[in-house]
Amino acid sequence: MKPGDQISVHACKADGSVYRSWTAAIESANPDSIVTIGKAGSPVLNADGKIFPIQHHLRAYYWFGEFYNLLEVFEPAGRLFEIYVNIGSPVKIENGVLQFEDYELDVLKRPPKPAVIVDEDEFAEAVLKYNYSREFQERMYAVARGALALAENWMAGPAPVF
Repeated sequence: MKPGDQISVHACKADGSVYRSWTAAIESANPDSIVTIGKAGSPVLNADGKIFPIQHHLRAYYWFGEFYNLLEVFEPAGRLFEIYVNIGSPVKIENGVLQFEDYELDVLKRPPKPAVIVDEDEFAEAVLKYNYSREFQERMYAVARGALALAENWMAGPAPVF
């Protein structure tokens, strides 16, 4: 994997089923993480077969040892729109596909507003559907609280150039 290579990304539910997939370009990679970029207008495939375009340019940071990934979301003109942190499994790459499980809890930072935990309703539904243990729920909320500080203090790079 090297900068400029294309990689398929699969976002999965906690049971491992793919609910969303897309192709991104690798911006950088090292033993601890991979950074991808996606252009506004690029197609995203939902599990129901519907395809929709990405609305913003994206830079996604995926860490192999963290229970989150972070998106820098840019308007097509280049202005930072938001920082979005997905709480989920550490990313893994198998057969050339970057994959992670999305645990439904997220953190949103839309400048100049402070970072907030969002999608708690979706997390509550996932708790029931996937039988998340009390310990797991507490751990994911602890990760989300840590991600509040991450999002609040994140220094976004410049918008990707395509």
